Amino acid sequence: MRAPRDPFLAGFAAFARAEGEAHPAMVDQMATLADALGRCTPLQPGPQPAHQVVEAHLGPGLDAAEGPAGDLLRLVADRIGWTLPYPEHAGEPDMDHLRANYAYSPIVGASPVGDGGAGEPLPLYASDEVFAGAVVHGPGAAYPSHVHKATEAFWIAAGTADWQLGDDWTSRGPGSTIFHPTGTRHACTTGAEAQVMLFAWTTDVDSIPVIIRH
Repeated sequence: MRAPRDPFLAGFAAFARAEGEAHPAMVDQMATLADALGRCTPLQPGPQPAHQVVEAHLGPGLDAAEGPAGDLLRLVADRIGWTLPYPEHAGEPDMDHLRANYAYSPIVGASPVGDGGAGEPLPLYASDEVFAGAVVHGPGAAYPSHVHKATEAFWIAAGTADWQLGDDWTSRGPGSTIFHPTGTRHACTTGAEAQVMLFAWTTDVDSIPVIIRH
């Protein structure tokens, strides 16, 4: 008898296809994501690292979350590990503030060699095609304007924040889908609420974000 399909992978693939139908600008990227999820290899990570911002805000965010992004994150929240962005910018005041108030988890991504390094999380599912995971962005923290080659989608499960896309800023809250085409300048600033999100990179998954300070 064929083993049942992993509920996270199956649910995420179905959600991706639905998002492609709902948002024509994303249809190719969501088809890529759904297909890649069908080829993922489950991994068996041991104890995973956590961070203070996650411990403070993930649980309340998922308790309040409604919709597919929250449902998917609840399926894996007790197994994923977390890391901080931009270690190369440590020591810069604005980036240190971000790193104290922002963490992400690689749920789907490249399978690392060995144990992934001391204190570094392992993905739950190995894929060289796409990179997807979770984000906790704590209150009162600015993720600076930046660009990268990767096409990127965010799905907000909880919390409201201000988002930059090109030259425009909008307030985006739970249930929102945010799509950043390749090379699009974008940023996010939280207010009184933390944001909990699901994200996916569907092209150029090894690209490195470039901070824009002007």
